[in-house]
Amino acid sequence: MKDIYDIKPALEMGPDWRWWVWGLIALGVVAAVLLAWRWWRRRRKADGAPDSAPAICPEIEALAELDRLAAEIGIGGKPFYFRLSAIVRRYVERRFTLPAEEMTLEELLPGVDRLPVDPELREGFKALCRRCEPIKFADAPVREDDMARDLVFAKAFVKRTTPAAVEAAPNGKSG
Repeated sequence: MKDIYDIKPALEMGPDWRWWVWGLIALGVVAAVLLAWRWWRRRRKADGAPDSAPAICPEIEALAELDRLAAEIGIGGKPFYFRLSAIVRRYVERRFTLPAEEMTLEELLPGVDRLPVDPELREGFKALCRRCEPIKFADAPVREDDMARDLVFAKAFVKRTTPAAVEAAPNGKSG
């Protein structure tokens, strides 16, 4: 019985540190990529390259869009009022920082009451919004002279709420 040996005790195993090594390598690579990206962005700014195209004044953009819409006044009531509503809501959102594009009519009207404009303009804008809704969503009939009148009001609203500094600028001129 010399060929049978007793069971050896269990070996003590230390913690497995290999995953820590790979994790640190991955973290180092991510940090290096982020640092390289930040360095590239700072260098590009130092060269004077713009981050993006310069923003167009909301007044200029809205008046240009309204002029394009005026050229297409015969497109029909529903598409006309969808575009008119989108233009004036985008203008209000950009000019007064009121999230008008995402708001329903019931949410928008109380927000319009807080706009720093003449009460006459506020009421006219609210009336325009109320006229747009049934035409846009219920196919209510509309006449072409009503469309022209609403377009004239929208242009007047934009022009009367344009800050004086933008009106005086040579590139601020628009039809």
